[in-house]
Amino acid sequence: MLRKTLASLKARIWAAHLPKLVAKNERSGDPYDYYAVYFADVERNRYQLTGFNGSDVSMRCLNPTGAAANSDISFPVARLAAMESEIVSYKKYGKITFTNVFGYFVNCYLPIFNIKTALLRGKAAVVSAFFREREVRSQDRIYLLGLMVNEFVHQRPSRLSSGITVDEVIDILYGKLWYQHIRNEQFRRKVTLLMASLVFSGELAVENNVYRVQGNAIATLVEHEKDERRAKQQDKIQRNMVRLMLIITAATVLITLALLGLAGVIDLHKIWQDILQIKPVRFLFKLI
Repeated sequence: MLRKTLASLKARIWAAHLPKLVAKNERSGDPYDYYAVYFADVERNRYQLTGFNGSDVSMRCLNPTGAAANSDISFPVARLAAMESEIVSYKKYGKITFTNVFGYFVNCYLPIFNIKTALLRGKAAVVSAFFREREVRSQDRIYLLGLMVNEFVHQRPSRLSSGITVDEVIDILYGKLWYQHIRNEQFRRKVTLLMASLVFSGELAVENNVYRVQGNAIATLVEHEKDERRAKQQDKIQRNMVRLMLIITAATVLITLALLGLAGVIDLHKIWQDILQIKPVRFLFKLI
């Protein structure tokens, strides 16, 4: 029941906003404000929205093979609810991607994604000045590999190939890592060098400047996670050992003072009164 309600609601939202999405596509003439809408069905056939007549939508098949390749086909609006969708809003300052129509619907009336993008770009402008000369580290290599594996697994409807280029990687990093600007040539060289190192170690394969994830990437990520867990466990053990040594030291001091007091060597009552006269200790006792 809930699934049918959500599907019906999604179909109504599509029907209400399809005219705007079609009118402001890449052929509208404004290169700084247009939409591109992509769909993928259960058979992973990929389509791009081209038209809407009020009841049916026209789509261009983007798959390079098959009889319907690069041809327009029609679907009823209700069928869109069962397809994976991606709405890309291209602006002068970049693009905003919506992975479902609900996110786009909310952003139309409450521009949460626009505000979030503006804040992140403002943060990028400030933070990039401090990290521009940051050295390449192994953690960057692992993060880049995990990012590419995630892109390979969660392939968006707009992506026709499982491979990825350096420019696409930089575009993804510009959306998720805000410490460098996309036009920074030094950043491009770092990314290219990191991807070349992943090719050398077998996690990636490259052909015609297109990088593809290999099976060894999963083994590398799993091994890195094991090393991280092992390092965290060792750090936790070291902290516990320090706490234990402090407790043992304090207990030894107390036992020594008690024995000396029983032997009459020191006056524990006088020592306690002297301790209470210390201003921080006196303030602490008053507070308690």
